[in-house]
Amino acid sequence: MKHDEVTKMKTRILSPGSLSGPIAFLIFSSSILMSSARAEGYKPDQQDTRPVRQQPRPADPHAGLPGMDDTDTDVTESPFPDPKMTFDFHDLEMLCIQDGGRKKPLNTLINENIEQLVGRPVFATSPYIVDKKSGRRVGASELFLSIFLQPEEWKSAPIVLVAYRPLKEKLGLSLEEKHFSPRRLIGNAKLRKLWDSAIEKRRSGAEKEVTEMEQEAEIIQQRLNILSSIMQGTGSISIVPHPSDPHGTWLSLEALQASYGNGEKTYYPAEKAEVVFGKFSALVHAFEKPDSAKFALAAGEFRTSLRDLSPTVYPSFETLDREVTFNSLRPFGRAWIFYLGAVAFGIVAIRKKQKPAYIGMMAMFLIGMGFHVYGFVLRCLIAGRPPVSNMYESVIWVGFGAVFFGLIFELIYKRRYFAACGAAAGFMCLSLMDLLPLYTGNSATPGTSSSISPLQPVLRDNFWLTVHVLTITLSYAAFMLTWMLGHVTLGKHLFNPSAKGEQHELHQFVYRAMQVGVLLLAIGTILGGVWAYYSWGRFWGWDPKETWAFIALMCYLFVLHGRFTGWWGNFGMSVGSVVCFQAVVMAWYGVNFVLGSGLHAYGSGAGGKEIILPLVGLDMLFTIAAIVQHAQHKSKPPVDMPPTATAEAESTLTSADPITEVRALQDASPSAGE
Repeated sequence: MKHDEVTKMKTRILSPGSLSGPIAFLIFSSSILMSSARAEGYKPDQQDTRPVRQQPRPADPHAGLPGMDDTDTDVTESPFPDPKMTFDFHDLEMLCIQDGGRKKPLNTLINENIEQLVGRPVFATSPYIVDKKSGRRVGASELFLSIFLQPEEWKSAPIVLVAYRPLKEKLGLSLEEKHFSPRRLIGNAKLRKLWDSAIEKRRSGAEKEVTEMEQEAEIIQQRLNILSSIMQGTGSISIVPHPSDPHGTWLSLEALQASYGNGEKTYYPAEKAEVVFGKFSALVHAFEKPDSAKFALAAGEFRTSLRDLSPTVYPSFETLDREVTFNSLRPFGRAWIFYLGAVAFGIVAIRKKQKPAYIGMMAMFLIGMGFHVYGFVLRCLIAGRPPVSNMYESVIWVGFGAVFFGLIFELIYKRRYFAACGAAAGFMCLSLMDLLPLYTGNSATPGTSSSISPLQPVLRDNFWLTVHVLTITLSYAAFMLTWMLGHVTLGKHLFNPSAKGEQHELHQFVYRAMQVGVLLLAIGTILGGVWAYYSWGRFWGWDPKETWAFIALMCYLFVLHGRFTGWWGNFGMSVGSVVCFQAVVMAWYGVNFVLGSGLHAYGSGAGGKEIILPLVGLDMLFTIAAIVQHAQHKSKPPVDMPPTATAEAESTLTSADPITEVRALQDASPSAGE
């Protein structure tokens, strides 16, 4: 095939609506995946009886732990109990429980609770804590079960994370230590005073007056509440399935036992319940003895006895194993490592134009994308919905969208920039969500928690959730790719102002990515109005999210219109690609985490301004520096393009059609992938 024919084919592929095929396929495949993942027996036109996510109520700061109260002033910390044996917890982790409005394996509850209690590991797939006395590493399942069955031995052990340094200073705790005993924290008068102040402000409606120190103290109280829940033993975990209703309430072992003595209607005949109690007693005995072989056998028999109570309600082994696999693999945490490798290879490929570096970049890129896709498929099947219900899930999805668009453009152009920028966007999104708990010291930060929760009622239409939300967030992904390309372009102007050819090529890539984002944002905004009409009875209401989505769309349309009409050239468009992304940040992050109001506040959280605002300021300083550098060198003759190509490039800087410009550059420069 001749080169002109190839160029024409690329031109047709990248005409307006050029990516409609891949985009439609991406959204359609998500819809199919959602259909297959829907909860058993649930249909949109039926009455929805599924449990919804419940907001936690403020805890009593003086409740303490079982057998303890705030009058206990003993601050002596003891070493961890010696387990005397290593156990296999797999069968125990595969037990199904009902928690947080859904059914899930005990492994998930263990990881969520222990991670919040002791902190998130950097690279480990499961949380753990190290005994500072003996240096022994205690895994999540061992720690959970030991606290569950032997609570007295852990009340003086340093297992509660206190990460905020100013709070440790105020409480008189060691700044070098990260974990402290529950007894020491509950007995701290200064900490109790902070709890009292925060609760009083919240009860009086003055939530905005709660100080950062008080918020950090509340996080400690949340951790103590988790510890108290674990120490309550058999009364804290709903592990006995409902006899017939898939959406019915499950019971704890304690509640099941109590139901036989209070004259109320019982779930199961007493003989069936006795089998369950017997298997549980054998499990406890094997752990306390200890006997690892009998423990593994008892755990498997206990799980079987619970499943036999209600086989039609109890989830299948495959369903539970899928979530355990997702928890143990942590695919998103693996994906960003490969994306980082792709970025490193990409920088070499861009600078040196070496084929081995290009191959290395694409290999790392595709491996990272494989983990990313696999994680999404598992999370969709586990949740039974698109994973875009909160900030954590939308950031992960936007990262994938940027990677997806980068791959499509890279396969068309093979110019290195798209794959490198797509990998950079994926790395930024995934690493941010994976490492944010390490920075905040809180893995349960509202809006950014990785926990899978049921949807709010307004979000329960899988069709509109798939079509509208995925379209809007895909536009954010396209704009993020545009933002990355814009930074590369402005970086060329700032650090290599004479490379007119590369700058000009990058301008066209920015233009194409921006077109895709505008198309998706416009469609998504209209579809959002349709969904709003069905959900709230009006098409448009100037809700904060609606308003800022409209502002973001107008910002990008203004940039494209100015380039089309000749108000500014390609450099001005690249500047706009960086500046306008701040409107996307406001629509995406600001509405939920800064304003925190409106009908879209179901995915909201709080905090982060101390990180976001300085980064936005640095971004603007970088943009201003590039503008100044461009102004100083725009009249200098280019050194890396033939005179004819230079004249053509300069004369078409404000052209409405960039295809001719790209053709000239492709003829003048070989592809890195060739």
